[in-house]
Amino acid sequence: MQLTSAGQVFLASSAVFLAAAIWLGRRVSRRSSGKKGGSALIVIIFFALIALFVPFTYWTGQALYALATKPSYSATVVGHTSELRDYEEKDSSGRTVRGQRLMHTAQVRFAGPDGESLELSNSVASTDIPREGSRLTVVYAPGDRTATELSPRSVGLWLGACVMLFILGYFLWAALWYALGRPMAGVAAFGTTFLLRVFLPGVSLLMALALGYVALKYFALGNPDGYPLWVACLCTLFTLALLPLLVTLFTRGKGE
Repeated sequence: MQLTSAGQVFLASSAVFLAAAIWLGRRVSRRSSGKKGGSALIVIIFFALIALFVPFTYWTGQALYALATKPSYSATVVGHTSELRDYEEKDSSGRTVRGQRLMHTAQVRFAGPDGESLELSNSVASTDIPREGSRLTVVYAPGDRTATELSPRSVGLWLGACVMLFILGYFLWAALWYALGRPMAGVAAFGTTFLLRVFLPGVSLLMALALGYVALKYFALGNPDGYPLWVACLCTLFTLALLPLLVTLFTRGKGE
């Protein structure tokens, strides 16, 4: 049996990530407890962080670059495909719930670079059934197997991935700084500032805007998406509940 190029890259990358995790684990253990050998648990944690951070940083960068540079086209939804996908989430009691969710992927038709009619799958799956005849913007380059949706939803997904990667990168940077014996006061101050000044206000503002937009569409724009009344009421309630938090977060510096 012969490994493909993708398999070779996977094995080589795994070996490099494992070597980096072992080195980092040993240095952290040596500074924290004075022991020369690294804890197996610490090595596994560092390996998981590195194995998540490096590949997903590359894929996210490629995706955002494609959205910014590929030609865009106006497409029409002509159908959709559906499939059950596994999910895992926490319920209100903190228990892990596993199951399957029916996801729908739109089939879109648009005129390609040479004017030929192309029909491809959209890049974003959703629990909402796509409406045939609706319009959306996609980016496409010859050879692509899917038409990448260009919308606030798709950009928001990748920007959310950037935030998570930034957090992973921060933990890796903190671990490396600690392993090299550098002072940690600046690292801790940066993390606190990012959490309280950037991350928490930004996430709260985005939630308020998203929920408020749903309420606005229902009560002011004629409910074009057909939301039930209880959805609009809940979105309004949560938007109003977030306003005191936003005022506190964005005026905290002035109070101090």
